[in-house]
Parts: sequence; C-alpha cells; structure tokens
Amino acid sequence: MENALDKSAGSAEEAEMAIDFMVMPLSRYIAGDFISPAMRTAWDAGLPYSLLGPHGMLQIPKDTPFGGPDAPARREAILEMLLGDLRALPAIGDASWDERSAAEPAFHRVDPGSYEALLEEAARPRKRGPFGLFGTAPSAVVHLGMTLLVPCDLAAPIEMSSPFERRVGSTPRALQELSSRPWSARAASAVETLRAALQDAARLGLPMIVDQ
Repeated sequence: MENALDKSAGSAEEAEMAIDFMVMPLSRYIAGDFISPAMRTAWDAGLPYSLLGPHGMLQIPKDTPFGGPDAPARREAILEMLLGDLRALPAIGDASWDERSAAEPAFHRVDPGSYEALLEEAARPRKRGPFGLFGTAPSAVVHLGMTLLVPCDLAAPIEMSSPFERRVGSTPRALQELSSRPWSARAASAVETLRAALQDAARLGLPMIVDQ
C-alpha cells in the first residue's frame, strides 16, 4: 500500500513523490481501515478519489475507507495473526501497543527533498572535537532512518519480516536523536514534520509508519 498508487488529485508525478508519516495500529494500516486527509480533501471539493491498481483505476466512494468497505472486517480478521507475529519478536514481545485501538489516526506529509536531507545527515558520521580535529565517530542517529517506529524502548533497530518487511526503530529513541544534533536548513522542514509525527505516536502509544 503506497502513496504512489494515490491518484486522487494532482499529477502522477506528484503522487509518486508523496511521503506520509502515518500514526495508527498496524492492523488498520494493512487493512486500509482509514480515511486519509487527501481522500477527505478530494471529497469535500466534490472530486472523486481513485486508486491506480493492477486492474486499472478504482474509485473509492465518499466516506469509504482506503481499503474498501470491508476494510474494518479485514482488520478484525488479521488481528490475532498479527499479534502473534509481534509476540514472536524478542525485542517487542508482550510490550506491544494496543492493536485494537480505535484512536483517530494521525497523518503528516513530509517534503521529500527535506526528508532525503535528514536521512543523509542522520547517516553521516559526526566529527569529534572542534573542526573534526579528533576524527569522526560512528553515527548515533540510527532510529530516524527506520521505516516503522514503535512506542517501545528498543536498544537497537530490528528487522521485521512479518506481517510485512520493515526496519523497525523506537519512537522515544528517535525523538532523542532529533534533539541530539543540529540539522541543516534543507533538513529543517522534515525535522519538524517528523518531530510532530513522533510526538503524536508517543501521545497515542501507536506505531508510526513511513508510507511512500
């Protein structure tokens, strides 16, 4: 499920560049049991909202979830299997979030160029001492580059293969990383967008998914 499939408004090129930080249970995300701001904006303007899939364009009726009218039922059907997958991850185990949460999802659209700059800077080794006189140190900013952030204090990122493949980081550690170093002007917009999304994730106690 990617925003590259989102053709509700603007050009295909614009849609393909879209990156969203989405705060919600994984079951809701996988089943498509949500209505995004882009969907609501299109409907409020009297425009159709359509998805480009393998069988062509599919129009989603007003007030229907992204995954279709049966998305809530699909979410319920996958819950137990998904919870089993999460419990099988030693770093998460039983400390996972409420996958049955009915909290309203939060959505944050980030500028792609600024987010690219943030990721580049996060991966760059930091210089030691004034002007880097003492060489460089390995980057301590590792959680920011993950594509799934969870409300658990993970000592280090982990790899998730089920229910889907994701590199998983920690929301509280990512928030610490955002405050751990200065960022360039180019990355500033993404820093603030990501901070707002992570704060929503911490407040709701739910995962934050990087959807692109």
